[in-house]
Amino acid sequence: MKTDAKGKCSRWRVIIYNPNTHKQEWRAVRGEESDAKAFERGEAEKLRRGVYVTRAERRTVAQLFEEFIRERKSRARRTATIKCYETVGRAHLLNAKFGFAQRDAGTVRRKDLAELFEAMLADGASASTVNRTLVTCKAMWFFALQRELIERNPLQRFPKYQRLATDTGRQVSRDAYGEGEVRALLAAARAHERPFIGLLVLAGLRPGEVYALRASDIDLDAGAVRVARSWDNRGGLFVEPKTKAGVRTAPLAGWLVEELRAHVERIGAQGEELLFASREGTAYQPSNVRRALWAPLVKRAQVRKLDMYSLRHTFASLARSSGEAACNVARAMGHSRSTLVDAVYAHSLASGMAGVAERVAGRVFDTKPQLRVLEGGASPDVRQPLGEKASAAAKAG
Repeated sequence: MKTDAKGKCSRWRVIIYNPNTHKQEWRAVRGEESDAKAFERGEAEKLRRGVYVTRAERRTVAQLFEEFIRERKSRARRTATIKCYETVGRAHLLNAKFGFAQRDAGTVRRKDLAELFEAMLADGASASTVNRTLVTCKAMWFFALQRELIERNPLQRFPKYQRLATDTGRQVSRDAYGEGEVRALLAAARAHERPFIGLLVLAGLRPGEVYALRASDIDLDAGAVRVARSWDNRGGLFVEPKTKAGVRTAPLAGWLVEELRAHVERIGAQGEELLFASREGTAYQPSNVRRALWAPLVKRAQVRKLDMYSLRHTFASLARSSGEAACNVARAMGHSRSTLVDAVYAHSLASGMAGVAERVAGRVFDTKPQLRVLEGGASPDVRQPLGEKASAAAKAG
């Protein structure tokens, strides 16, 4: 370069002959001569392994992003997901001040994206915004990897950022309710609310799946509900469940069957009519449900102010605490991987932790474990004292 000192060079041209296209391509490499030679060896190795991407097949980050969005739309991804991709992608990844838009997507490295995320945090972006951008970038580069436009995903196993104390904005309050809190919710629910809440907490359905249920989807004689679709509120249409495992037949508890039977008789729904619909016969609006149903119910029941999706977490937590196998819980919830149940949904409940202690003591003292329920640690321990045999064994030990 003209600005380099005499006898020095900071930019090198590497010529690559591609036997597949019978053409020469050149790439500019900045740095020392050793850097250019290392780059040349790397490209030669890619040619040998058949993973070299020709110039004609390369994409800038902006081009790759547009292809990625088109592909997601063609696959009928959820409207909310696509809007999230578009919003954070255009606001941050393609932002001119970060200089990514016109870069060759195949040359972007892990440290480059890490610097982008750090710059976003420095500009005042919240950890949740950075994580949404991270998820978008990871999905986009995985798309490029599947199309053989790049050799590897630079964000593979890249950890998410932890929320900072300075982060502001709406934060989801999500956890699992205890047994007593579930009873309080069901007791405080009105007649038309009980089957709706019951499907979330006693059957593990997603709210969108409940919004989309038709009268023909429930078999009260068999005690089961057929989940075949979900309500995409932002897109204003019914869509297939998130995965193939989401299409399932979920069992219903006897209490919930009776509540649904009374609900169907009360509204007179049949065939393709929605089980839970607005006065106009359309699917529920999630914001209206949160404002008019969920918030007042939580207040009447005097339980913790968690979001409604916590009922799905509650279902998984209670099922696992009851000794149900993770594979069965996952199948009921519409997941193909049982590991998701414990990694994402199941929370440690006080009653379950108490049961662990009792079972260990039972094995030590050769006694039958005593059952007890601790309501989130707030209620007194109502456990009955261990039997005389256990007490004697303890003294003898």
